[in-house]
Amino acid sequence: MRGKCWSAFLFIGAQATIAASPVCCRLFGFDATRMLGPDAVVCGKLVDADSRTEAQNESSAERKRATQCALEAQAQNRAFVYTYRLLAAPDMDLIVQAVFGAHGERMFMKLGLYAGENMHKVETCQSLTVLPDGKVKGAGCYQY
Repeated sequence: MRGKCWSAFLFIGAQATIAASPVCCRLFGFDATRMLGPDAVVCGKLVDADSRTEAQNESSAERKRATQCALEAQAQNRAFVYTYRLLAAPDMDLIVQAVFGAHGERMFMKLGLYAGENMHKVETCQSLTVLPDGKVKGAGCYQY
């Protein structure tokens, strides 16, 4: 019984820490904590490794976990941030973040290398949806 209580305490403590920290979007030049609210879910993290192949494999596995988390948060109409790294040889290394705010705010951001071009895109969208394959579909998006 004592172990179960301790586990629950650690889980609650971890959730509070996540909600209190700026979970998004330092790479894009702002803090979305207020937009996300106190009960936001954090789906995904950026992974790195010593080799490109290892980083690609770890990023792919993390994206699957992040997608499942995002789909669950989306189904519950919870505020969340969905983050993943899309790494594909030879010329793609993108960081993608989608913010689903507590009051209906929707932002879609990309940063990195795509087809040999440096990309830095921040868009506000009227609607944004995480699809079962992990892609993000936006409508009514414009540069922020």
